[in-house]
Amino acid sequence: MRMFGNESAPQQGDIVWIDAEPHAGHEYGGHNSTTGNIRRPLLVISSDLYNERTGMIVGFPITSKVPNGFPAGLQINGSKIHGTAILTNLLGYDYKARAGEVADHVNPAILVEALDAIRDIFAINN
Repeated sequence: MRMFGNESAPQQGDIVWIDAEPHAGHEYGGHNSTTGNIRRPLLVISSDLYNERTGMIVGFPITSKVPNGFPAGLQINGSKIHGTAILTNLLGYDYKARAGEVADHVNPAILVEALDAIRDIFAINN
């Protein structure tokens, strides 16, 4: 993990807990801020350099509630975090301001699948 200021920057492929509320519109969310349930796991897709230089992270939210037949999910079975990364919802957060905390890391094969989804979103050809 690299440092920015006195804080550690997460690395690409980390799964972090992040304060994701409030949400709006079609965003995934619905955690209850009155009970303090505002944190959600996120698969970090942004590069280590981006994370370190900006203090921001970009990634896919991970949920335990996926609609039947949902076509764009990636199963995450980490040692601490389990669920489905929603590959249609690329989110950006200020890691420090949103009280980010690294919880886990995906294996290289899962990271490649997630990066392939980024290529699809932005029509990037290798």
